[in-house]
Amino acid sequence: MQATEPRVMHVRFAGRSEDLDLVELNLGPQPSDEQICSTLAERYDSTVAVLKQYVIVREEQAIIVRPKAIYG
Repeated sequence: MQATEPRVMHVRFAGRSEDLDLVELNLGPQPSDEQICSTLAERYDSTVAVLKQYVIVREEQAIIVRPKAIYG
């Protein structure tokens, strides 16, 4: 079985969740954290500094961007 590169980014930001196509965001299949943060900051009218606090998880099927979990 051949691994596929992710084409979707699942983002949880400001209380909402959406799936975004990497091609539509002008991102390649393996964007750097900097590229992801910059692109999402622009999309959500936020700052790169805010997005850098998020967790970026790279899975086979998608890239997941989410806030850090707070326990307790």
